[in-house]
Amino acid sequence: MYKIVFATFLSLTAFSVHAGVPIGPIVPAFQAVTTNAESQTQTENRAFAGLVWTLKDKFSFIPDLTVGVRSLRVKSSDSVNGAEISARIKFQGGVALDSTRLSYIGGQRDFLGNLGVGYSFSNASILGTVAAQSAYSRVGTDFQFSDKSFVPYFELLTVDKPHNVDKKVTTTNNLLIN
Repeated sequence: MYKIVFATFLSLTAFSVHAGVPIGPIVPAFQAVTTNAESQTQTENRAFAGLVWTLKDKFSFIPDLTVGVRSLRVKSSDSVNGAEISARIKFQGGVALDSTRLSYIGGQRDFLGNLGVGYSFSNASILGTVAAQSAYSRVGTDFQFSDKSFVPYFELLTVDKPHNVDKKVTTTNNLLIN
């Protein structure tokens, strides 16, 4: 008897809950997650110093001093471009301003290329410069237009590779009911 009363109660409750609602298949709700990674860019400004050994006619154990400032735009894709201005101070044969340079810097965070122009006070010549740069070091050559000669050099610098820029990640949750 209790079973019949309980079964009747359950069936009446089920019908009263669904009263006015069409009976059909139950449709599940889906959640759509959208993730976007947007490229970001940061400007990095740094002052630096370094020691320069020129490999001209003979190697000198007394390095020149380079001081400068660079401004780089670093993207989250690791591409880098910017500019650098620097001056070299010569110590051999007395302290004197040797040269100045203005260079474009471009490449990836781990490996940068330099291309620029400058003026050598010690040789009274306009110069062109090309170099490859990584963390704390640069190898390159200057071309002096007055005597049409290349002057290769090696630099130890105080600047590391540009900082990493993370992508901006946005996540959107949408509840879809079919």
